[in-house]
Amino acid sequence: MPETLNVMMEHFTPADEEVTDNDYHNLISAQNKTPVTTEDDKSFTTAEIRDAVYAMKRNKAPGENGTTSDILQRAYDLLPKSNTAMYNGCLRTACFSKIWRRANLIPIVKPGKETCEDIDR
Repeated sequence: MPETLNVMMEHFTPADEEVTDNDYHNLISAQNKTPVTTEDDKSFTTAEIRDAVYAMKRNKAPGENGTTSDILQRAYDLLPKSNTAMYNGCLRTACFSKIWRRANLIPIVKPGKETCEDIDR
């Protein structure tokens, strides 16, 4: 099964090599590095941050950095304005921690599809 998972990951997440980028790829990369500002960008309110933090399920595994929802809730309770300012700073500069953007993907293979014959090898 691990080999099948590797083949699936290679199929769904092809390598991104800058040396193979063409002008179109370079344009898209440059656009993604430029902060986006639009007229409808509105700062988060303290209530919105509180609601988001308290909507997190307590029984979920922590993220890659080990932070649990309980830790985020306690941090919010201690420093609500600082938490709100931090998230607004991320929004304003379009800069979010790389660790916030990573996830462990666990594909769930349907019964009868364990061989992954439809994947290019």
